[in-house]
Amino acid sequence: MRTTARLAMISQVLGGSFVAIAFFGFLWMNIPGGGGWIPVFAIVSAAMLAVARQKGNTALAVLSNVRRILPSASPAVWLFGAVVLGISLRIFVAMLFPPVPSGNWNLDMLRYWDLAHKLVEGMDYTTPEGRANWPPGLPLVLVLLLPAFGSSAFLAYNIGTFAITEIATFMLGRMLAGWQAGCLAAFFLAVWPNFVFAAPLLLKECLVIALWPTAAFFYLKACEVLSDKKAGLYALLAGASLGYSALTQPSAILLPLCLALFSIITNGWHRRTLICVFATAFGFLAVVAPWTVRNYVVLHHFVPIITAGGGNFFMVHRPQSDGRHGGLTDEERNALGADEVAQNERGYLLGIKSIHDYPLHFFSTLAKKPFYLFGQDTKNLYWNFEHEDGKEDTPEKYALPYWLSNTFYLGIILLIAMMVMGKQYVRDATPALILPWLFTLYPIFAHSLFEGAERHRYGAFPFLAIFAAMALVMAGRREMLVPALVGMSVPSAGRNLPV
Repeated sequence: MRTTARLAMISQVLGGSFVAIAFFGFLWMNIPGGGGWIPVFAIVSAAMLAVARQKGNTALAVLSNVRRILPSASPAVWLFGAVVLGISLRIFVAMLFPPVPSGNWNLDMLRYWDLAHKLVEGMDYTTPEGRANWPPGLPLVLVLLLPAFGSSAFLAYNIGTFAITEIATFMLGRMLAGWQAGCLAAFFLAVWPNFVFAAPLLLKECLVIALWPTAAFFYLKACEVLSDKKAGLYALLAGASLGYSALTQPSAILLPLCLALFSIITNGWHRRTLICVFATAFGFLAVVAPWTVRNYVVLHHFVPIITAGGGNFFMVHRPQSDGRHGGLTDEERNALGADEVAQNERGYLLGIKSIHDYPLHFFSTLAKKPFYLFGQDTKNLYWNFEHEDGKEDTPEKYALPYWLSNTFYLGIILLIAMMVMGKQYVRDATPALILPWLFTLYPIFAHSLFEGAERHRYGAFPFLAIFAAMALVMAGRREMLVPALVGMSVPSAGRNLPV
């Protein structure tokens, strides 16, 4: 088997794994019925994948009417329009749902907001939970915005990270599949309902959404340029992007391994691989190390980023946990101890003990977490609609916006499924597609031992948008190519035969 074909099949396996998880998770998380429906969901998911493989190319050909769907304006005009549209939607939503302390802003958001204010006022980085309980990525960004925007710094943060995401997604999409794919992906992100409704909130994940495609773009540039010096520089920038991503969301601390794995799979252990891997590692450590040193100076213990990992690890491995967030009882908190470093260490020990004592529970939650991650796309709407007045309402009251948001998400999944499951995918796929698939699936690996929640895969938004855009763009190109080939001829046995 040719190397290119082998890499294309690896890409298809990764993409197929994603759509299988997303289909099953969507059914399981949105259709009530309990465990008895699991066989039905599995059968329906398998049937959807089979239909996508047999009829996906035909359906995409119908959807991808080039004149109506694909961007016809210049890339700059299209991207500018998508950014303006996205900013307008976000300002509108932020005006409808202004921040409400202990309402649509939860404890996490309030802690980050308070930490940023403390830093601006020259105070220590500390909260009631400890001096390294919360990662510093988001507060440090807010420190730059608060002096200029004051109480509206949260909105400036959301608009700024959205604009960066749009540019990075366009650049990455253009690199992978041409400028039309980049433009269409930017449009998808501009109108993505769950992303739009992040505007009134203070989510650290919005920073991750901007950093992940940036890192992927720089690393792919490092792999394709001819100069080793430029390759090292691009890889350094990719590593720095992932370093700040880890300072923002500590579960991203192992994400550089995806870059190394991509290089090994596609290029082997050649000179360029070594340059890129070492430059990425250096860029990553250059960003993370100062905070780690700070933690050692303050806590007198080696703490890479946060001290909350042990408590989270213990929380999700208790026998009463389903793998998602669940508050600890007073008795459980007392068992962890008072000092934050001791809590971290004790949490890991108690979590390991729970795994040893309840192995079946451990494996059951391990199996559920991928579906928690990719099964729904409504959480930002939930925080705004159901907490609008500071009180939690019933989900049925806002069924329509939830349905619209999930329908958009399902449409993205269907487009990706029709592309990745089709026989044409192996012929069209390039080795570069393996990297965004690794980014997309990474949250499953990262959160297999920790809390699994929808927000933990938000960093994959740009990659899902690019894949969905590619499905339409590549099908549209094939539709344009077929008429061009009809009527062409090649000499054969003294006469022309149509190709």
